[in-house]
Amino acid sequence: MRKKAPHRIALPAAVTAGLLALAHPLGAETPLAVELVTAHTAPVFLHFELSGSIEPAEAVPVGFRTGGRIVALKVQVGDQVAAGQVLAELDPTQAAAALRGARAQAEAAAALLKQAEQALARAAELTQRGAATQAALDAATEAALSARSAEDQAQAALAKARQGLDDCTLTAPAAGIVTARAAEPGQIVGAAQTVLTIARDGAREAVLYVPDFPALDRFRDRSVTLRPVDGAGPPLQAVVTEIAPLVAGATGTVRVKGRLAEGAPPPGLGTAIVAVVDLPLGSAMALPWTVLVTKDGGPAVWTVDPATRRAELRAVRVSRYTDRSIDVAEGLSEGALVVARGAHLLYPGRAVIATETTP
Repeated sequence: MRKKAPHRIALPAAVTAGLLALAHPLGAETPLAVELVTAHTAPVFLHFELSGSIEPAEAVPVGFRTGGRIVALKVQVGDQVAAGQVLAELDPTQAAAALRGARAQAEAAAALLKQAEQALARAAELTQRGAATQAALDAATEAALSARSAEDQAQAALAKARQGLDDCTLTAPAAGIVTARAAEPGQIVGAAQTVLTIARDGAREAVLYVPDFPALDRFRDRSVTLRPVDGAGPPLQAVVTEIAPLVAGATGTVRVKGRLAEGAPPPGLGTAIVAVVDLPLGSAMALPWTVLVTKDGGPAVWTVDPATRRAELRAVRVSRYTDRSIDVAEGLSEGALVVARGAHLLYPGRAVIATETTP
């Protein structure tokens, strides 16, 4: 007699999963392996590598005091000039004619003055002898005073005409180097229009271009190290003395000037330089960017309690972002354990185990 096979009952899948869950004790989750870093407060520096050039501390624009046509321009850019050296000349035709006319008027006024003074002397003598009236003496005195005034005016006009002729010659106001030439022979220029620019001999300064950022004023009085781009010559020290108030629209940078330290000979004008500056920005906790998550729309990080080894989400204030790290200014205590990798798998209270702790 054959035995019957035992009857098998198929249970629904949901019931089976529930029974399996009951077979394991609650709270026996496997700790998540994460990489941890320790947060330490340290000084924060903003590193800059800037470019610029060596320029004169004082550049003097020079031009004619009067307008006219340039007939000679005797210097080129880069020429060394001495104080009083002739740089350029205007066409002197009109100025010379004006001088001749003023000289003739001055001579005529001097002759009239001499005649009036002689008439006054005769009138005074005749009045003293009783041969002339007081009215005649007064008239002679008035005529002499008028002649004196006319002669003074003629002399002033003569001096002005002489100055006009002298102004047709442009001379160097100081010794230096010609750095710019804004006109050419044959060109008509106006009074005081810049024709040449001269860099005075002596002081030199470094001009650097810095990206605009909120802490730009910290550059003032900062010492920077300068090196020529071509590597020729020793490094130089400069102290920042001036920060331009406006941002250059074309480049978005701010011009910063630095005074070269005395003692070492400065590079030549126009030398391209680079400068290295480490600007202190206070203290913060530098952490790798991989720690960063969000909480309520703001920056946050996962921390781990050393005693329980459980994860906790903390909101932080980030003072600076870089391409490799973030600087946390608030929200973390000194020595806090922060999850650097594996944060995307965490939730509050999740048990973790460290795979590597980076000091």
